[in-house]
Amino acid sequence: MLLALLALLDLTGSGFALEPSTALASYGRQAWGMENGLPQNTVQALAQTQDGFVWLGTEVGLVRFDGNTFQLFDRSSHPALPGNDVRCLLAGKDGVLWIGTSEGLVRWKGGAATTFTQAEGLAGSQIVSLQPDGNGGIWVETDSGRAHYENGRFRWAIAEQQVPLGAAQLQVELGSGVRAVASKRSVELIGAAGSLLRLMVGRQLPGSRIQVLFADLEGSLWIGTNRGLARWAGGKLQLLPVTDPLAKASVLALIEDREGDLWAGTEADGLHILRDQRFRTFAARDGLSSDSTTTVVEGAAGKLWVGTSGGGLNALPRNGADAVGSQSYSVRDVLLSDVILSLAAAPNGNLWVGTPDGLNRIRGSAVDAFTSADGLPDDFIRSLLVDTDGSLWIGTRRGLTHWSNADLRHGDLKMETFTHANGLGSDLVGAMARDAQGNLWVATFAGLSRLHGGTIENYTTANGLSSNVITALLARPDGSLIIGTQDHGWNLWNGRTFSPAGHNGLDQTTTIHAVLDDGAGHLWFATGNGIARCDAPQTNAAGCSHWLEFGTPDGLRSRETATNSHPSAWRSHDGHLWFATPKGLVEVAPAHFPVNAVPPGVALERFTIDDIPQAWHAADLQGGTDPGLRVEAGHVHFEFGYAGLSFVAPQKVRYRYMLEGFDHGWTEAGARRTAYYTNIPAGHYTFRVQAANNDGVWNTEGASLAFLLRPHFYQTLWFYALLILLLVGLIVLVQRLRLNRAEREFNAVLGERNRIAREIHDTLAQGYVGISVQLELLAELLRMSRVEAAQMHLDRTRDYVREGLADARQSIWALRSQDAGEATLPVKLRRMVEGAQSAELDAEFSIFGAYRPLPPGTEQEILRIAQEAIHNVKKHAGAKRLSAQLEYGPQEIAVDVRDDGRGFHTEQALPPGHYGLMGMRERAASIHGTLEVTSEPGAGTNLRLRLKARRETREQIKEQP
Repeated sequence: MLLALLALLDLTGSGFALEPSTALASYGRQAWGMENGLPQNTVQALAQTQDGFVWLGTEVGLVRFDGNTFQLFDRSSHPALPGNDVRCLLAGKDGVLWIGTSEGLVRWKGGAATTFTQAEGLAGSQIVSLQPDGNGGIWVETDSGRAHYENGRFRWAIAEQQVPLGAAQLQVELGSGVRAVASKRSVELIGAAGSLLRLMVGRQLPGSRIQVLFADLEGSLWIGTNRGLARWAGGKLQLLPVTDPLAKASVLALIEDREGDLWAGTEADGLHILRDQRFRTFAARDGLSSDSTTTVVEGAAGKLWVGTSGGGLNALPRNGADAVGSQSYSVRDVLLSDVILSLAAAPNGNLWVGTPDGLNRIRGSAVDAFTSADGLPDDFIRSLLVDTDGSLWIGTRRGLTHWSNADLRHGDLKMETFTHANGLGSDLVGAMARDAQGNLWVATFAGLSRLHGGTIENYTTANGLSSNVITALLARPDGSLIIGTQDHGWNLWNGRTFSPAGHNGLDQTTTIHAVLDDGAGHLWFATGNGIARCDAPQTNAAGCSHWLEFGTPDGLRSRETATNSHPSAWRSHDGHLWFATPKGLVEVAPAHFPVNAVPPGVALERFTIDDIPQAWHAADLQGGTDPGLRVEAGHVHFEFGYAGLSFVAPQKVRYRYMLEGFDHGWTEAGARRTAYYTNIPAGHYTFRVQAANNDGVWNTEGASLAFLLRPHFYQTLWFYALLILLLVGLIVLVQRLRLNRAEREFNAVLGERNRIAREIHDTLAQGYVGISVQLELLAELLRMSRVEAAQMHLDRTRDYVREGLADARQSIWALRSQDAGEATLPVKLRRMVEGAQSAELDAEFSIFGAYRPLPPGTEQEILRIAQEAIHNVKKHAGAKRLSAQLEYGPQEIAVDVRDDGRGFHTEQALPPGHYGLMGMRERAASIHGTLEVTSEPGAGTNLRLRLKARRETREQIKEQP
């Protein structure tokens, strides 16, 4: 059954198509099969949607292609199709893709699919073809009839609108009122006056059945049959050569993408694309003697001479269109070497050929040879230049030679050689050029030399050059000179100064092997990285704009260009540019050089969080402030996959991306198609990506995806508010604690002051009063000359002074917080008791139980209570015996102080000014202890301090067996 398909893709504003004058075999080609990732080699439908994706209909499902990867959608995918056999596709102007399958119709937009079957109004479920109606609706041809879809509804066609099954026609408009109509067996071109031409299968057309027609934007008619592809253009029918993969393929579908490429789907040979070829390469398979070309020049009558490395010299036909039938010269033809280093064509038709073994001159059919034996300084001829007067300049490794009568075959050869010894910058000579002012510029490995009027001037980096190794020269009509260097880019001589080119597109560390001006406002460079083009500066300023760099993705067979040979590039009289490379001679037609001005479509293909793919809706791709895509807290790794939908050279698509809300600027990603983010904070984000096509045209609108990363509970505002409240509470608590501590310290200081006051009142003051009385008596006795009595009172005064000093020391000792030498409570208490020992008082100390350390503050309070008790015994008890005992029991710690003094009634109030016992009770209470005082008049006093052991100490004792 004939597949009726109107293959018209909406390309409003595009205007790009394959160059119709290019031979079919000369287009750039690429093909994909199952070995390249295509799910199936049968491609029976093609379409390109508004977002730039190319869609393929196969028997195993719908395939989306971005230039690098294929993605399959079928019954089991999400979204799912009603059937796997996709027979026809139609891309609408509104971005909708209509998919005709063997089991229903699908409307696809924004990743969402809606299925239509007979239940929704279709005449049948097997879709045969899809056609636009020109008003936003579509005609759907099924196996059971025709239906029209408009405004969300299907309406069956009336009898007049039905097309008999099997009688469907293919019809396309070619422009100028001409249309092409095809049946299974013929194609007819019809104009206003009627039939213009009929092409029949089996005769003019290959195969036995016409399967698809397509008219491109240039008006060319493409005809796909079951035995190949043909084109009608310029009044001629063109077929592919029999060796071409498409020459015998069964072509089922054809479309033209918005960049002008032609796509072909075949029945068993996969997917093919035809592209305009920017560069044409001539190599050994095209008739040259070798792929490794070194130098090129145009001679008389437009003949193109091409030197090779090891294959001798080639002469291409005048039109340069085909290397077949070219003439070649080699050592067998009297050439000195098959390695050609330089060429120069003279106006009289002579061709000069430089080799490593000398110089050849081809004059008609005669070939002459010249070597150092004929006056040349060296046989290694690196460069040649025929001057305006017919003389020849010869550059060698040992200087520059001027042969003024180069037309002579033999005889008196007038040669003058310039070397470093007589002013030349270096003996190693490279490129040469004569500028508009008549200066001869000579490139050397030690700078640039200028010969004018018999004088030589040399220029180096000291004069502004970026390098002393000069590799290429181009004299321009305006008098300026372009100088290529090794590893330092290029420079411009404006007639007065040298200016290195700024970094404005071309890597300034590259080597320039040759420079050409195409006469159309562009400079072309053969570099160490391929071929480059820029818009030539309009003024005598170093710098270019709109740089384009070309490599293997653009059709070059290699990024290498010829080195150390001159000239390695040439502009022929027809405007074509020729570049010598190790993989053949490259031809460029600047007047027909296609530049891709179509910004690539940009699509987000994948968004994964912690390696889990995420689904999103079309609204999320708008980057709004209230994204519908919300991500729960706790996720760490975010991955965005994107694609730039340019099919001219997908390998050269470049990207930049930015995560708004996190990044401060664009990240240049180069050709990388994935962006990664890790550990981003919670918040609203919009991921944006832009892409540039192979010629650097950016799609600045790009694609975007908005999402919200929810915060953890500890990242929310209410948590921060609670944290602030807790912080305020903590500050208040700390302040309260500080105040309480200050109050305790103040009370302690106050207690010490009270104790000292009591000490001074009870001891020091009384002592000082006694001393004063004794001194008065002493004075009176001395006045009365009672020496013996005075001596007795003097001794008594000394005793009072000693007791006062002892009391003062005791009071000061009580102020010390701790003694570094008395590390434990038992030691301190023992020394205190031993200090109370005197002739009148017998003091002893004992300890029971194992020592256990107490908090420093607790030990200090215990020590002060004991100190006060011992002091009272000494001062008030009148005791002869004092005993102090420290007990470490399982449940409590106790200090017991006993004396045999006079005692007192504990129920009676203490005399005014006696605060010692009160102070001891206060100290005991501060450490959660109890103070027990037992005393009777005449029976001495017993003071016992008790406090509970710490909890952990009690538990450890309980656990012991």
